[in-house]
Amino acid sequence: MRRKRVTGRFFLFLMALLVIAFLILRPVLFPSSGETVIMMANAAQRQTVDCVIIRDESVTASDSTARVEYIAPEDSLVSAGDDVANLYTTGYSESLLNNLEKTRKSIQEYHKQLLANIVDADLSRLDTVVNMMALEFKSLITHQSSGNLKTVTSQLETAMVNRQEYLRQNKRGDSKLTKLYDEENARLSSIQSWRKSSAADRDGVVSFYIDGYENDLTPDALNTLSIADVRTVLAGGSLANTRQTLNTGIYRVVDQDRWFVAVLATGNTWTPVVGQDSYFMQLEGYEDLSFTASVYSVQKENDTTLAVFEVHDPIGPLIYCRRGRAQFSITLTGLSVRIEALYNENGQMGVWVYDVPGGTFVPVEVLSTDGSIAMIQPLVEGALQLGQPVLIK
Repeated sequence: MRRKRVTGRFFLFLMALLVIAFLILRPVLFPSSGETVIMMANAAQRQTVDCVIIRDESVTASDSTARVEYIAPEDSLVSAGDDVANLYTTGYSESLLNNLEKTRKSIQEYHKQLLANIVDADLSRLDTVVNMMALEFKSLITHQSSGNLKTVTSQLETAMVNRQEYLRQNKRGDSKLTKLYDEENARLSSIQSWRKSSAADRDGVVSFYIDGYENDLTPDALNTLSIADVRTVLAGGSLANTRQTLNTGIYRVVDQDRWFVAVLATGNTWTPVVGQDSYFMQLEGYEDLSFTASVYSVQKENDTTLAVFEVHDPIGPLIYCRRGRAQFSITLTGLSVRIEALYNENGQMGVWVYDVPGGTFVPVEVLSTDGSIAMIQPLVEGALQLGQPVLIK
């Protein structure tokens, strides 16, 4: 079999390969003060920062409401169109309700007179339930026992309505009693003339607690949210609509599955990047709850960073929380470089890639740094590669 002859072209090709390999490996094998290489690194970050919670919520307001009668329970799910509350407009007087209650008390007392010598087991049972719930309510508000006050209040109201309806349906044929019921109906009609029903304008969780920031801190306002605004809220100050919302807000309906957390961080050791979606978040005081957050927006002012995180986990009790301290943690894997290879060119951080004499400047985002190694992300995807030489000027 004829042996192939090795030509000079082969040796030239082999030499070119060796030169390319040497140029790639030279900074690693023989590092100098003038250059280094892009490396791969892992970094675990944990940061505790001041935060402001921003919810997707709509506020029903009225500047002519004298009294609110709650229909939907606090912190309950409602659908668009569900009745949430009855609003009594200006002109309504509490004396109307007081007179109604006096009439109803007279009806109850007169029923007792008529039934004085009659045993009514059903009415006795209803009376017993009302008395039991009233005692439990009293015990809770005087801190003699523990329990859910909202549940007990609802049970007491239900027991009283059941007794009232039983008396109405089983009233005796008596002219005085009939007159009292007619009086009750007239007072009810007078009250209802001042009442209008208010329905939810969206699906969500209803709450009758308003802190005043609901119309300023909204998803639509995130693009104009400033560092000064967040500082104001953290200090308990007022924004543009805070006082107006407090004065006129009746209730709010909150989207429990989409909300935001705005945080302030100082220094350059932590720089969230828009799109990062693996942050683990916990708030002080709510250590039994954890959330997954993604970076929605980032803005910087001098050495202060304002980052807004988006959360799609159920908000739970944070429906009542506006500000606090939050801990964010994340494990990053990506490109890294020695800190000496980072340069600030006209306000933009970057590295000088050693591809031509003098190098080419590649803008980067610094994700984290430990003082010696910085994890970086090029602003243009694919602009940096593992093992690529960069200059230290």
